[in-house]
Amino acid sequence: MFKIDNVESIKKAIRVDHDLDDDLIMGAYLPAAEKEVRTAVSLDRADEAFYQNNAVYNLAVLNLVAHHYDNRSITSNEPVNDVPAASLKLIQTLRADLVNWRKDQEDES
Repeated sequence: MFKIDNVESIKKAIRVDHDLDDDLIMGAYLPAAEKEVRTAVSLDRADEAFYQNNAVYNLAVLNLVAHHYDNRSITSNEPVNDVPAASLKLIQTLRADLVNWRKDQEDES
């Protein structure tokens, strides 16, 4: 499974072929993207296990890391884009999956 906590995996996925921004990716973009997704899905700390080894969560985070990396400059010759629609769809999917995950957790206890 893709590991969201590995800088080389992230760089490969977002097509960064240098090490100049490793600290920025791991120290700013990744934590911010994780927080952005988790805040949009659930503020309940009891849901932390839901995100572990969750491919949809990893993709949503990776999508936001790529977005923020690609749009990191305040000024640009290119148009700056809002958060991709794909990220919003992934967050909606996570919200629905979370409802089912919670139900499964209740059924197991």
